[in-house]
Amino acid sequence: MTLVSDFQKQQPGSELVELFEVEKLDGTFAYFTQGEDSDGSSLQMYDYSSNSTLRTYAPCPITMEGFDIKATGAITRPVFNIAIIDNTFSTAVGTTDYDKLLGKKIIRRVTLKRYLQGEASDSGSGNNPIEFTRQVWTIAKISARDAITITFELAAPFDLQGVTIPAREIVSNACPWEYTGASPDLAEHAKCGGCSWDRQGKFTRQNYTTTGTAANGVEHTVYVTVDNEYIVPASGSFTNYTAAAGSASFALGAYITTTGTAVKVNPNGSLAAGTSILEYWVVNTAGTKTALGTPADTNAKFDRVRVHQGAYSASTTYNAFTDDKLNDIVTFASSGLTHTWKTKGTHAGNTPGFSDFWKRADECGKTLKSCGKRFGFSPADATAATSRATAGINTTATLPFGAFPGSKNFK
Repeated sequence: MTLVSDFQKQQPGSELVELFEVEKLDGTFAYFTQGEDSDGSSLQMYDYSSNSTLRTYAPCPITMEGFDIKATGAITRPVFNIAIIDNTFSTAVGTTDYDKLLGKKIIRRVTLKRYLQGEASDSGSGNNPIEFTRQVWTIAKISARDAITITFELAAPFDLQGVTIPAREIVSNACPWEYTGASPDLAEHAKCGGCSWDRQGKFTRQNYTTTGTAANGVEHTVYVTVDNEYIVPASGSFTNYTAAAGSASFALGAYITTTGTAVKVNPNGSLAAGTSILEYWVVNTAGTKTALGTPADTNAKFDRVRVHQGAYSASTTYNAFTDDKLNDIVTFASSGLTHTWKTKGTHAGNTPGFSDFWKRADECGKTLKSCGKRFGFSPADATAATSRATAGINTTATLPFGAFPGSKNFK
């Protein structure tokens, strides 16, 4: 074998060279080596699967051990340590969230310096590159990390050591999917899990059975709290239920308000008891005020809804209460995405974002009802994009629920 005999000669050019290919999030590869050529240039070698494609391997401080092959005993788990201090690695692989590289491949190529492109025995374009057998490994875990380097523990693709079967653990009645992890607007390589709810709450319902096909294709914006309560604009039309006469009739899906009091948290942390507030509801059962009774969380004839104040304004003071479900909610657009944010305290002038002042208002409760409230959204006017939900959900909708609530097939 030419490669082995050249290596055994120990002549100039017979030095071993290791080349590493790290799979990126999009399935392509980044190319690294431990050093550079004697003239300061990067090392190049033709691709093994496309021998007319020349790959350039960026020099990067790399140490590795454990690449020996054993015939008996436990399967080798080598470690791959690479510098991250100068951003060469993170830029090449396209992320600084290195947990996302778990399960990705690292390919190790070993050859002699003389077989690199431009060297004495370069195989040339269109010819199979001369190298030792390639080794393909999978990134099993991050075993160490600091500000300078990161160390990956590698496993052979067929190494089942430490693997639990089944690999996916299920908690009864609780969806394990990352909320909006497979949002339709994400690139395929960026999707995670099976929750295809849109990151901005955009929802287009198809196959209306009561309003006809004219309603199909209308995009609605749907926000839901972690307690499975719809978040609707405060600017919408609400009927004052408190002031209504006992004989007043309320249709199914009517939106109403009642008056109440709550304990407000002042900016300095002091409490203001007896603060007057409005509470918002949607009617679940048509009837008169006398027949419906008083709206409450324990009254099944009503569902509580939350409202948002519209777009965030730096000059507006947003209020918080000891019952944080009553805290003010706003919408805010950042990086091309509009989300709802709920204040954590009473303040003004603090831009929405994950901070001491704000948290996301639209969150998933991880239950079947949480899924139904979104994918089963049933607008009062299916042809109007601004329509609020009716009471109840569309029970014909197929839900991408990630848990197993029972043996029955759920829609």
